[in-house]
Amino acid sequence: MAELGISIAAKLIEVISSEIIQEICDMWGYKSDLEDLNKTVTSIKNVLLDAEFKRELTKAERGYIEDLKDVVYDADDLFDEFLTLAELKQIDGNVNKGGKFSEKLRCFFSSKKKKMSQAYKMSCKVKEIKKHLDDIVDRHTKFGFKVDYKPICRRREETCSYLHANDIIGRDKDKETIIDMLLNPSMKQDFCFLTIVGMGGLGKTALAQLVFNDDKIKNEFPDLRLWVCVSDQDGEIFDVKAILCKIVELVTHCKIDGSSTMELVQNRFQDQLRGKKFFLVLDDVWNEDRENWLALKKFLMLGRGGSRIVITTRSETTSAIIGDENAYKLQGLSQEDSWKLFKMSAFSNGCNQENHGELVEIGKKIVAKCHSVPLAIKVVGSLLFGQDI
Repeated sequence: MAELGISIAAKLIEVISSEIIQEICDMWGYKSDLEDLNKTVTSIKNVLLDAEFKRELTKAERGYIEDLKDVVYDADDLFDEFLTLAELKQIDGNVNKGGKFSEKLRCFFSSKKKKMSQAYKMSCKVKEIKKHLDDIVDRHTKFGFKVDYKPICRRREETCSYLHANDIIGRDKDKETIIDMLLNPSMKQDFCFLTIVGMGGLGKTALAQLVFNDDKIKNEFPDLRLWVCVSDQDGEIFDVKAILCKIVELVTHCKIDGSSTMELVQNRFQDQLRGKKFFLVLDDVWNEDRENWLALKKFLMLGRGGSRIVITTRSETTSAIIGDENAYKLQGLSQEDSWKLFKMSAFSNGCNQENHGELVEIGKKIVAKCHSVPLAIKVVGSLLFGQDI
């Protein structure tokens, strides 16, 4: 009887942990509430799983499970609203469908009407459902159900080196500066570790992709250019062995058995990389443990002098551990580039902006609220795309 509830709880955990929902709640200022809700829903899922393994339940236990399922359904309904927003279909469900989208935007972004905004209402719903969930979960010991309160860690979608350059706005100067740092003649025979550091949403991965695919880099490193996404590892742990495995797999085009020992992996790494010049991107590194970094660095240094390793990270601590002498601190977009990106996200190719003066005026106010962060500009700009204005 708990099977459907388990399925919905599992879906909720996936939704709550998704990157777009995390970003939206971070922008609205109640990401911590969402993380608490993730923990509670995970606990409920484990209670329901435990109930599934019990052959017979008493009437009281069945009633308790039904209560759990009901409140999970309520949470599911709430996150349907979140997904609607994430899919860029609507902002405020309380505004009449026939109303102008510009009116919705004013309601959503007006600081004077904050308590009437969709963000505030959904924040209240998150807290209300969280309290209801906690009240019910607290009763689990009465029925002897087992609970593991450890939340599910988010795994970021794996990145790769491919990009469509036309989708990247305002990063040409950053790209050229980094390439000049990497190809500095005075460092030609040296190893170079360069970090691109900045807050989430600035476009560190996109910038690294631009550098990776630039002709100057291709010409300097014709044989070995490698891209490793670090943050998609289970539990977001800086796993040196897993990183070495990925590098070897990229070079050999052969999968390494997951049960292979560290000794076997490092031997294969040495066979493939020792004495060779390579260009490596380690994308989205979160490690703040110096010993872990040094453990990886000693293997990377087996390559030939002149090799280059680019690391993207949000963490200033990570950047300092790797070495601040070659840290590139990425900033937000210029006002002009912010507006270009917003227009690309908000307007169709055939849209004549001159006929939508009111929309353009609102759009520029929105861009100002996004503080030059590309991800925020894209998400909010896309809310306008295809709407009836």
